[in-house]
Amino acid sequence: MIAIVIVAHVPLASALVACARHVLGHEPDVEVADILPNECASDCAPNLAQQLMAADRGEGVLVLTDLPGATPSNIAVQASHLAQAAGVPCCVLGGVNASMLLRAINYRQGSLEDVATSALAGATHALLRVD
Repeated sequence: MIAIVIVAHVPLASALVACARHVLGHEPDVEVADILPNECASDCAPNLAQQLMAADRGEGVLVLTDLPGATPSNIAVQASHLAQAAGVPCCVLGGVNASMLLRAINYRQGSLEDVATSALAGATHALLRVD
């Protein structure tokens, strides 16, 4: 099963997991890294890499981050490179939203690439005008 880790500006990662818990009615088994203001990638990436390696169940880690190019995303990318160098397959997706997270949770039994594709589809299919 693919591990899922959310890396986002504080408190978004924790809030997304709380949302998933509410929708699913059970613990979603997702790790979080809420990045505080003024944290930098070079300082945080090694610790996050350790978290990614610990989260891995042997099939890889899907890392979901909020704003591509922002500090949490940069930390996630650097950490995923470190984890990959240690033999843990990782895929980082930006623009996380509740639909992306729920799709990743519900389809996490596939390969890392399949779960990433499903998560992206969940994110984009949920973007529409509702009124």
